[in-house]
Amino acid sequence: FSPTSGSSRERAPPSEPAAMTNRQPKPFRLSSEATPYSPKYTTTQQQAAEAAAFSSLVTHLRGRLDVPNIELMILGGFCRNCLAKWYLAGAWRSGLHITYDQACERVYGMPYAEWKAAHQPKATVEQLARLEATKPFHASHPKQDPPASPAASLPHTPSLSSAEALAAGMQPMGGMG
Repeated sequence: FSPTSGSSRERAPPSEPAAMTNRQPKPFRLSSEATPYSPKYTTTQQQAAEAAAFSSLVTHLRGRLDVPNIELMILGGFCRNCLAKWYLAGAWRSGLHITYDQACERVYGMPYAEWKAAHQPKATVEQLARLEATKPFHASHPKQDPPASPAASLPHTPSLSSAEALAAGMQPMGGMG
């Protein structure tokens, strides 16, 4: 707490990216199992809470057009594209046949190409260097195949072949989502 700042929430400046590469990222896996510190939820309650958190994050990021994806990747290790890939993976696990473009539209609120043209400035040399230095901390996107058959609720939605899924970015990535 600094008497002149008036805030106890003030943080120290971020570490230099070069210093970050000496640390190894710790694996984290969100588990549906209760911990000794978590209340006991039903699966439906937990999924509803997680869906609400996802929706809130998407809404927040839609309002933060001043924060480019590259800065999210540098500081948080994920970006809007990562969210779209995770959303797509979740949809596929649920048997929904959506495309990567549809998942991006859910996250961005518009087609990705349109959002990128309007809101994503060209990365600077410094940003690209910081992105490279923080690569060990970036999220991954495991390769997976789309569901085998269309979901009954979405018979009009075309399914993707494995090749189309790979082309849509459903492979491990070390770069910007």
